[in-house]
Amino acid sequence: MRRLATIAAGLATLALAAAPALAQQATPPPTITPGVLTVALDMPSDGFQVGAVNGSQVVFARGLEVDLANAVAKRLGLRTSFVNVPVFADIVSPGPKAWDVAFAQVSILAGRRAAISYTVPYLSVDQGVLLRRGLTPAPRTLAALKPLKICVESGTTGATVVARRVKPATKAKGYADVTSLVQGLSTGRCDAVVYDAPTLAVLRSEVPLRVGPMAGVIPTAENYGGVTTKGSPLTPVLNTALNGLLKDGTIGALSTKWLSINVTSLKPLT
Repeated sequence: MRRLATIAAGLATLALAAAPALAQQATPPPTITPGVLTVALDMPSDGFQVGAVNGSQVVFARGLEVDLANAVAKRLGLRTSFVNVPVFADIVSPGPKAWDVAFAQVSILAGRRAAISYTVPYLSVDQGVLLRRGLTPAPRTLAALKPLKICVESGTTGATVVARRVKPATKAKGYADVTSLVQGLSTGRCDAVVYDAPTLAVLRSEVPLRVGPMAGVIPTAENYGGVTTKGSPLTPVLNTALNGLLKDGTIGALSTKWLSINVTSLKPLT
C-alpha cells in the first residue's frame, strides 16, 4: 500500500508540473469563429481550387490549396470553413477581413506588406516557359528565347520578366487572362508562353496534345504565401503549422498530386 501511495503521489506531482504546458497547448487559436479556421479562396484556379460556389459560400471545393487549408486546420485542431472572394484585390487590400487566412496563389511581394500580413511561403513560384507543339530545337537559355514569338498575361510577373530579362526581338504579345494565353499557344500564335510554372504545369496536363513541353523555368525567387489581416495574432500560429507540413513532406506530396509535375525539377533558363 505504501508503494502504491508513493507512485500515486509521484504521478500527481508530474500532472501538476505538466498542467501549465497542457493548458498552454489547449489554448484555442485566435480564429474569428472559435473552433473554426475560416479560409478565403479565389475560385476557380485549376489544380489549386475548383468547385462550386453560391455567392460567397463555397458549396464544394478541391485542389492543392483546399487540401493545404484542411491540413493546416487539422494541425491546429480546428475544422475548416471556406468562403469565396471573387475579387482578388479584396484579398490583398488593407483593413480587417471576414476570414482568418486566404490561400489564393498570392505572391509574397514587399509592396503589399503595408496592407496585409503573410504566412511563411508554402510554394515556390518561378516563371515557367511552355512551348508550342512541334517547336524545335527547344530553347535551353534566355538567349534562345529572344527570336521566338513570346506571349504573356498582361500585368503579371511573367510579363515583367520577359520585358526585362528575355528582351525578345519582337515585343511579347499580352493576353487578358491565362486561358486566352494558352489558346494562343495551342493555335500557334505564340511559340512560347511565360507564366507561373505551377499553373502552366496544370494547364499542360489538361491539353497535352495541343501544346508542347515545359522548356524550364526563369528563376524569380517568388513564393506563394497565405494572407492574414495586418498584424493578426493568428499568423505565427499558422506559420508553425505550415512549417510542420513543409518539414514532414505533406506540402510536397500535395504539389505532386495536384500539379501533375514536380516543378522544382525543371531546369532554369539562364
